[in-house]
Amino acid sequence: MSKTGIVFDHVSEYLQSIRRDRSGWLAEKEKIWRENGFPIAEPEVGDLLEIICSLKQPKKILEIGTCIGFSSLLMSQTVSDAEIITIERNPVMIKDARKNFEAYDKSHRIKLIEGDAAEILPNLDDTFDLVFLDAAKGQYPVYFPDIKRILSSGGVFISDNVLFNGYVAKGSPDRHRNKTIVMRLDEYLQMLESDQDFKTVLFPISDGVTLSIKK
Repeated sequence: MSKTGIVFDHVSEYLQSIRRDRSGWLAEKEKIWRENGFPIAEPEVGDLLEIICSLKQPKKILEIGTCIGFSSLLMSQTVSDAEIITIERNPVMIKDARKNFEAYDKSHRIKLIEGDAAEILPNLDDTFDLVFLDAAKGQYPVYFPDIKRILSSGGVFISDNVLFNGYVAKGSPDRHRNKTIVMRLDEYLQMLESDQDFKTVLFPISDGVTLSIKK
C-alpha cells in the first residue's frame, strides 16, 4: 500500500484495511498482475487516477510509462470517450501491453508508442488534458519541459514515485548507485513546485505522488 519510509506502517495497514477494492474484469486482472509481480500503479494511485479522470473527464490523455497497460485500461474504462497515447521503451512490457490492449481495449482508443520518452516527447504536437508520468525516475526533470508545453490550460498532471522510498526527503539514497535518482527527483520536485504556471500538491501515498494543475 505504501513504501517504507513514507507512511507509518500502522497508518498504511489501516488504510489498506478500509479501502474498497475495485470490481469488474479489470479488478480481476489487476489482482493477477500484482500477484505476478508486475510493477503496475499501486492501488491508491489507481484510485487517484479514477477520481481525477471522473472529475476532469479528459478527452485526450498522455501516459509516460505504459508497463503492461493497467493504468491506460483503468483510465479508458473511467472515461469512455477518451483518446489515450501511452509511451513505453521496455520490449518485454511492450509485448504484454499490446496483448492486453488487443484483448481489452475493444474501442481501440489506446495508442502505444514504442521508444524513449525523452526522444518522443519533443516531437509531440498534440495537446493533452491529462498527463500521467510513471517512468524512469531519473528522467523526470528531462520530461517536464515538454510535459508543460503539451499540457492544456487547466490540464491535470500526475507524477508517480517521486519520493523514492522516502530517500528524496532524507536527501540521501539507500545505496550509492541510487544517488543520481535521488538528486534528480529532488531537482524535479523543486522545478515543479517553483513553476508559477502550476499549482501542485505532493501526496505522501504509495511512493509519493504529485497532483498539479496548469493555470
